[in-house]
Amino acid sequence: MSGMQEIELKFQIPEGALEAVRAEFTRLNAGQNTDLRLRASYFDTPDRRLAAARMALRVRQEGEDWVQTLKAGGSNTMMRLEDNQPAQEPAHGQPIRADLGRHAGTPAQEALERVLSWSMAQDPQGHGTGLIELYGTDITRTRALVTVGKGTLFEGEVELALDLGQIHSGSLSVPVRELEIESVSGHPMAVILAGRDWVARHGLWLDTQTKAHRGDRLAREAAALLAPTAAAPDQAEPAVHTTLAHPAKVKSGSTMDEAWRAGVETCLEHITGNLSELGNAPTSTPALAYQLRLGLRRLRALGRLWAHTPWALPASSLDKATTLTRQLGYWRDQEALAWLPEKLLAAGSPARPLPSPTPPPGLPADVVALARSALATELCLDVFATLLAPERPADAPHADLLPWLNARLTRWAARCARHAHGLAKLPDTELHQLRKRGKRLRLAAAIYAPLWSDKAFRRHDRALQSVLTGLGRVQDEVVAQAWYAQLAQQEPQAQFACEWLQGRRKSLRKKAQRSAQRWLKRRSPW
Repeated sequence: MSGMQEIELKFQIPEGALEAVRAEFTRLNAGQNTDLRLRASYFDTPDRRLAAARMALRVRQEGEDWVQTLKAGGSNTMMRLEDNQPAQEPAHGQPIRADLGRHAGTPAQEALERVLSWSMAQDPQGHGTGLIELYGTDITRTRALVTVGKGTLFEGEVELALDLGQIHSGSLSVPVRELEIESVSGHPMAVILAGRDWVARHGLWLDTQTKAHRGDRLAREAAALLAPTAAAPDQAEPAVHTTLAHPAKVKSGSTMDEAWRAGVETCLEHITGNLSELGNAPTSTPALAYQLRLGLRRLRALGRLWAHTPWALPASSLDKATTLTRQLGYWRDQEALAWLPEKLLAAGSPARPLPSPTPPPGLPADVVALARSALATELCLDVFATLLAPERPADAPHADLLPWLNARLTRWAARCARHAHGLAKLPDTELHQLRKRGKRLRLAAAIYAPLWSDKAFRRHDRALQSVLTGLGRVQDEVVAQAWYAQLAQQEPQAQFACEWLQGRRKSLRKKAQRSAQRWLKRRSPW
């Protein structure tokens, strides 16, 4: 959109760490006051066209200066595009207004015309677009410049910005307590290095949500308060926003490096979007936790797909993703099996709550705590770091993307097919392995779905999903039986549940087998 691209990361500061962070800024600035008051008004149409396009338009007072800025998402959540233009202070007593003509002759003009159906020739200032102020911010920013990675390949100067204040809309407000780290000069990896340092020392957690995202959510809540019984459809949306899985932005002519980067970027966006939403949520929601777990599984599938190539993801990063997946799985299994006690009671079992499984090591208190954990932030920083690495050397083994990918997925599918033929007779452990391989195949293929016929891909994907759903029901009840078997060692009456679950296994396996037979007849798109 613009000739200017920011490379930055933002972190939330736990309330208990704020004083230590403030003290560090005082030390970095040698005790001198570098505070700058930033007051901004954010504009959008009533139906949120800019927000839907991942854009934000603001007019901000920065000390004595006024600046109008249009921001938009970049190739990943570490990179953002922006266009800054000087603005005038409004006349005394007049409201702040956005003037779209300030972006004349820039790529921002083209973006605004496209998203707002605006014509500069017919409406030079954009007053006919219906832009209104939806929310505002009042921030005190403290800056400090530091050099990171001195004497290394990744040396660079970064600006640290401590933002304290609030976002407000109507009668509502939420506090702002953030640290932004932006690349000024040198290697952009310096941003990652600085982020790791502050996370390790102060317990900060990564948040890829912009102030505009938080402000838009607050504006919806404020509007709903004003008209709780007749809220517009867009105002009645849930307070949380899930980031869904999207395929990589690839085409048939993409290179191996382009496809790898596009795959990593779509996985990273999926993970960071839901991590940030969970981290800012007062309580966890199953939809967010599900999408976060799915994002982690997609990243792990991508890691397996590119293993043993010059684009292999670091094993340490994949280990972190595995740990987080297992921790989320602890809560997921209990939610998925919440129906079981009532069914057992109806079948004649004594009333008994679902047994509590043994939690995995290092389990956070809840899903929100997991989203704010150092492990989750470290994983995201690791993946960002892989994207900042240079393109693979020219002497890396060359392969055309599509033949390589087709061959890889064909091998995976063939291995699944060999076991699927005899699915009904497989031991539970091997059935579980088949399900894991099938999920890996489905997730990896979905990332690169644009490379194949859409119709053929969807048919194959639906057939494979049906198999995995059937296998998932079997595995859920295998897990539940193990819980009740452990409980039966202390409470013999729990043996009833074990026998009841075992009695259902054959029927569930047959259903999965029928789905597998249909999938085996389906031709793959690759």
